[in-house]
Amino acid sequence: MISKIQRDITSFYFVILFIFFLTNQPVSTNNIVDLIHSIRNKNTDDNRSTDNLVSEFRDIITTIQEHLYNTSVPVCLPGFRSYGGSCYFLSPLKSSWLTASNLCGIKRNSSLVSFETNDELEFVVEKLLKPLRINQAFIGLYASDVGQWRWLDGRTFWDSIFGPLFYVYRPDTSHCGLLNLVNGSKVAIEGRDCINDEAHFVCKYVQNHCYAKHVCGRGGECMNFGLTYRCRCNFLYRGRNCDKLSSKAIQSIIALMIIIVMILAGYCIKFDIFSYCQPKKKCHSNDEFANEHDNILA
Repeated sequence: MISKIQRDITSFYFVILFIFFLTNQPVSTNNIVDLIHSIRNKNTDDNRSTDNLVSEFRDIITTIQEHLYNTSVPVCLPGFRSYGGSCYFLSPLKSSWLTASNLCGIKRNSSLVSFETNDELEFVVEKLLKPLRINQAFIGLYASDVGQWRWLDGRTFWDSIFGPLFYVYRPDTSHCGLLNLVNGSKVAIEGRDCINDEAHFVCKYVQNHCYAKHVCGRGGECMNFGLTYRCRCNFLYRGRNCDKLSSKAIQSIIALMIIIVMILAGYCIKFDIFSYCQPKKKCHSNDEFANEHDNILA
């Protein structure tokens, strides 16, 4: 009986391990493999109970969870450069903007770079373009209509800090963004034809979603989870980014307010009694009452 259960659970282990590899988690699986082999190599004469087998199964699940919900970040894929929790790739060949966008999607589900900070733009210019003497590269910027420029991540281009860098170039036929180093030094962002014009391009994917410490706010812990992230909220917060008060938090706040009100009410009652007794001397302690009673009897 134990031997059959052992074989079934061991087979299930390999299924879990296979799924684990498919998730492309960049961590060592030596602990998982060791646990699987240790169970698979047990003798059939082993008289351990089913509970022991289940216990070892739980050990493997725990190990997988520790790897899935890890905050350690591996190196970028070959050909990518790391900066600010993300990885960047400069294409060695030229292509159209549409082709470049598709090629980025093939590379670990990355996309044409959408700049968020001036430092990020400076990194791409100084560390990727200039060392290879490349002056033009497609970026994640497009226009659904003339002048309606947006980043691929949904942000409006004119609301960002890069609006002043924009240079009008064939506005009627150019709807895809290009980073251009004019004379090899001055940075400009221009529009190009999405199909006919060709240039190098820069891809980007986020490697460490927890790089920005404010992702989960003060109410949660950020955990990298494959191609995205999850926030582990403490009992006071809830929501994807732990930005909403939980029902327990609301109950705790209400209870605290009630306690504070009761304490203040107690002090007010005590103060009122003290104020009433002091000037009229109508309130006496037990000792004073006892002394007065003895004097009357005497």
